[in-house]
Amino acid sequence: MAKAALMAKQESFNSFMRFFAKNKNKIEKLAGEKIELEFIYNYSSEKDINFEKLDLNTMNSIKVVNKFKDLLSNSKIDIIIDLSQNEDVKDYIIQSLKNKKNVITSNKKMLAENFSKFKRLEEKHQAKIYYSAAFSPLPLKTLTDNFFALDEITEMNAILNATTNFILTEMEKNTISMKETLEQAKESSYIEENPELDLGGLDSLYEIVLLANLFYNVNVDPELVKVKGIKGITSYDLIYAAELGYKIKLLTSIKKENENLYIGVRPNLIRKNNFLASVNENSNAVEFVSSYNSKTNFKAKNTDLALENLLILDLINAVKNNNKNKINFDLETEIENIFDLYHNQKRVFYIRLQLEKDEKIIEEIKNIFSEKNLADLILQDNLTETPLLPVIIITKKITEKDLEIILQEVEKLKGVLTVNNIIPVKAE
Repeated sequence: MAKAALMAKQESFNSFMRFFAKNKNKIEKLAGEKIELEFIYNYSSEKDINFEKLDLNTMNSIKVVNKFKDLLSNSKIDIIIDLSQNEDVKDYIIQSLKNKKNVITSNKKMLAENFSKFKRLEEKHQAKIYYSAAFSPLPLKTLTDNFFALDEITEMNAILNATTNFILTEMEKNTISMKETLEQAKESSYIEENPELDLGGLDSLYEIVLLANLFYNVNVDPELVKVKGIKGITSYDLIYAAELGYKIKLLTSIKKENENLYIGVRPNLIRKNNFLASVNENSNAVEFVSSYNSKTNFKAKNTDLALENLLILDLINAVKNNNKNKINFDLETEIENIFDLYHNQKRVFYIRLQLEKDEKIIEEIKNIFSEKNLADLILQDNLTETPLLPVIIITKKITEKDLEIILQEVEKLKGVLTVNNIIPVKAE
């Protein structure tokens, strides 16, 4: 019989236990043995876990421990299931591995920032971290371990943050502000406790770092990627993009070329007929390009049940593989260099400027881009009733760092008020 303990707060405990109780027979059949959840450590000192809210027969034997070391010293516990997500529980995970307890977690931030440390602890103490649920609702770890086991992923473009996808969908559909849509996301419990993780692109960054580590056996430092989230996107950008035949999505990308790896997290203009442009509301999606399968697409709606399902799949695997295989941490990889995608590879860009209404300024901007042969399209919105003039530029291919230098020159022109947005355009 496998015995596990939970580390949780009331809300995450309720959701997980309901899923476990409902599927217990099926889970044990897949695992090949009985599984008992014997203990729970409540890492929130604010309130006690209330079992009465659950009304489940499986709760009869579960015990609450007040000190985490009580879990560590219990030799009967094989697995610790961490339901913390965005809490800082790094020390608990370290202690668990040192005490030869396998860990299941969805805490992508903690994993991405401490990946190498955790992997070395796995090897030293022969205890394993399972983290399929870090990519919820997409089964990306399962796909990598099975479907792509003999294949090589050469490129991946994905919508990994369902919250920002919901926000951008609602803003476009209803022509409302991000602030209004953010309130809707909070009411629907779509957004993280810290909204910056979603809006600033950090949630997507942590996932793509873990995926890069998984795909190519590397250890990516999150600081290498210059993340931009959706905070600067307005309804105007969504309207102009639509008129040009695009939608805007927060895109998370990996591209492997020779021995180099390029990673990017940016909002992108995506052609309306592209698979990723069709992914709306609170959903995630991924588009793989690989050596054997060419292009493969997956889409999933983000729900609590999707998260619980992946946590339980990891529990099944942890029970089946418990201490059966020697764990090694060996960074044998073909990757020599890791770069930010947009700063180091040429892309087409959408630029929105705010100018004073003066034709001379437009001509000066056209001259700057024409001299460098860099503009494919320059549009001005003459219908606005304000004294300001929005101008849209679609560039030819250029790196983001070179474009930023040119825009510094543009910003110095008299009458140029601000560069509102610089957004890459996804290649066809």
